[in-house]
Amino acid sequence: MLVKVMDSTLVPIFLYHGGSVVQGPSGYSYDGPRPCVVHTNPNITFDKLKSKIFSTTGWSEEITNVEISARWQAAKGGNTHFMLILIVDNSSLKSVITNTLQGKIEWSVIELYLESSSKQPDNAANTVEIVEDTHASSSSTGSGSGADLSLPVVRPVYPQLNMQMTHRSQAHFEGEKLEDLLIRQHKLLKWDDRYKQYIQDTGLYGIIQIGSIKVDYSLISALVERWRPETHTFHLPVGEMTVTLEDVAILVGLPVNGEPITYNPDENWDQWVNDCLGVPPDEKAWANKSALSLRWLRDKFGSLPVGACEDTTQCYVRAYLLVLFGSVLFTDLSGDSVPCLYLPLIADLGRVRSYSWASGVLAFLYKELCRACKRNSKQMAGPVFLLQMWAWERLRIGSPKVEKLIPIGNASLEYLPPLGYKWSARHTWKKSRNHSLSYYRNKIDMLRDEKVAWTPYPYDMSSVQQQVLPPICMIDSGLWMITTPLLHFSIIETYHPERVMRQFGRYQTVPPPTHSTIDSLHSVERRTRPRENWTAYYTKYINEWSRRKDTVIREERAYDSTLYKTVYMKWYENATIVCFSRHLSPPTNQDSALSVEPKSGSSSRVAELALDMARSAAAKMQNATRKEYRLFAQEMFEGCKGIFGMVDDPSRFDALLGEQVAVVPLRCVQDVDKEPQAGGETTPSYPPAGPSRSKSRRKRI
Repeated sequence: MLVKVMDSTLVPIFLYHGGSVVQGPSGYSYDGPRPCVVHTNPNITFDKLKSKIFSTTGWSEEITNVEISARWQAAKGGNTHFMLILIVDNSSLKSVITNTLQGKIEWSVIELYLESSSKQPDNAANTVEIVEDTHASSSSTGSGSGADLSLPVVRPVYPQLNMQMTHRSQAHFEGEKLEDLLIRQHKLLKWDDRYKQYIQDTGLYGIIQIGSIKVDYSLISALVERWRPETHTFHLPVGEMTVTLEDVAILVGLPVNGEPITYNPDENWDQWVNDCLGVPPDEKAWANKSALSLRWLRDKFGSLPVGACEDTTQCYVRAYLLVLFGSVLFTDLSGDSVPCLYLPLIADLGRVRSYSWASGVLAFLYKELCRACKRNSKQMAGPVFLLQMWAWERLRIGSPKVEKLIPIGNASLEYLPPLGYKWSARHTWKKSRNHSLSYYRNKIDMLRDEKVAWTPYPYDMSSVQQQVLPPICMIDSGLWMITTPLLHFSIIETYHPERVMRQFGRYQTVPPPTHSTIDSLHSVERRTRPRENWTAYYTKYINEWSRRKDTVIREERAYDSTLYKTVYMKWYENATIVCFSRHLSPPTNQDSALSVEPKSGSSSRVAELALDMARSAAAKMQNATRKEYRLFAQEMFEGCKGIFGMVDDPSRFDALLGEQVAVVPLRCVQDVDKEPQAGGETTPSYPPAGPSRSKSRRKRI
């Protein structure tokens, strides 16, 4: 219903105010007076929209705050579902208008819900924090917990999904068939033991020890669909999770403390190449004006000559580090190249360790995740191996079985490999054919709290799964919960440990309002500005990094499971898309029909059979007297649960199962049947011994 006036297309906007937002089986709707209708130019800015709203409603801009939400159609047809997207800037407004003009919704009308409130002083406390602090104090004093625990948070206090319409997951919700992302990877140079003494002192030796790890494209693609650029976290059924500085330090052994990864560009890169590598660059050396060709580096520095002097060896070490940056840590989509910006950082091999490589790698990973989760993205670069190891450690999804660690010889404690080294060992993959994008979507949808390794790293760090870790993994642990932005030359990414405090074993509250990385910073590309002085351009953020120790979150309270489930999860489930199954978020109305209603009759029958078999398996788990029988019943139960999730909404499984299995103890194998049987005898091993064969054996003829 677009309107043309003087050859200019105007977009109709329905402004709803004076009522209240309600939720039903089909999502959000508005209960109140009829809307005011205004028409606007598609290129309207956020500030002009606010001015139009104030003039239309008659509210005073000086004393009134207005919250603007767009009613967004998450799915079409018979499964129509509506969500609310908070409009807070030009980017979120443009996304709503663009999708309206492109016909992403069934009618070309923008519906905006307006909520007004009186302006508070700048130092007013956040509403959510007041609720949390009140509850925390009442809990600690032993007072009643009824009122605080049942406080409903119907809508988030900050924009959770304002980029949803341009998100990769939205294409999946609309029925578009997505393929795995193409992962950019390159080969390293041939290793020479003469490099070891130099690279060990750089703080990057852990990456070399881990070596090459095969990337699971489907797993990475499924995780990207769960990544939210608004919060820099993965939105999973169990809550928010993300890759933190702790993960980078322990998994790959990179230093956190140090100078940011930034430097003033130099126009005379030829001289830098000649000084650092000892070889004047020719025409084949340049991928572009400020980047070296990785192929040229492989050709020139493929093998260190026998009897090479110290200077020559150091040149080859720098070439090795350049290929490491361009092939593993900081791969990009520009092709087979590495920026010359790294040359000043490795010119003095003794100073390489003085940089915060962990924060630089994490900033680069965040940037690539934000790029890859866009709707039209087909590729992903960056330290993808780190993301995969993180998923294997914490989510335990798709992780192979490590058969045997590679011997590390007589290395001193300082140069032992980091935890990620275990994933470079020999692997055993089971059911590898099932490792597809749809398989991982279902696995993540069925993710349960007890299956997640929230704190997989013991804090004494003396030994992790029989693998002693080097000091570099823990030396900067006091900086894991800083809140300063992360830097890597042109990249600035916000870091929010307050959203994932449970990963640190700390008290998790409803996060305060968060501003994601500014759009203007996300749009900055180093390739289009090769001569930009990033140190001067980002002086503000570099100064913030210099004060990083002052921004550490001082949370001493331990994780509280009761608060997490009753307060945090209640807020979280109404603030984001938790379940991807059937292209819809799960119904927020708890009174929705608890009956199996899949898309077809055959699917309905499969779901019913899966439920019946799951009930039977649950009963066997409760009554089994042997560890092996209970384990078999548990595996059968989990298998039925997985089958149900393939034909129906996995989030409804527990409710449909009924009270009969509400207390089934899904314990780990190690915890089952360890107690002795009556009379002090232990349970015999499986299979049980059969009758003696000595008397029943038939005589041969």
